[in-house]
Amino acid sequence: MLLKKKHARGFSLVEIVVAVGILAFALCAILAAYVSFFVLSNTSKNINIASNAALSLMEEIRSTSFFQIYNTYNGLNFTLNDIPQSRGVVYVNNTNPELLEVTVSVCWRQQNNRVIGEDLNLNGVLNAGEDTNGNGIIDSPVELVTRIANK
Repeated sequence: MLLKKKHARGFSLVEIVVAVGILAFALCAILAAYVSFFVLSNTSKNINIASNAALSLMEEIRSTSFFQIYNTYNGLNFTLNDIPQSRGVVYVNNTNPELLEVTVSVCWRQQNNRVIGEDLNLNGVLNAGEDTNGNGIIDSPVELVTRIANK
């Protein structure tokens, strides 16, 4: 008489190890995506705050008399209350006496210690090694440029 083999029920150790490995990999990928989304959300919030502050200052500059803009605002450094480690700077190019080019740039340090913009030490001054594109001003993703004509 032939003996019939009983079929084992359940999973083998190899199958369990493979399944746990796949699950661990998937959880790590989800966690990495969550952390990235948190950093991007914080960056977006800071860009919005910096843009609003730069727009507000630009409107203040536009309402100033043409002949007072250069003396009042060129080289002006300012900080943002809503971003603790931040620095903004205003440049006024007056090479054309009838047309001023005003640039407002805002740099800040993210929570992960990454500096957004060229002002690496956040002092509002262009130091050696900070001007990566060689244009002579501190650049940032939050940078507004306008031209004001003498009317």
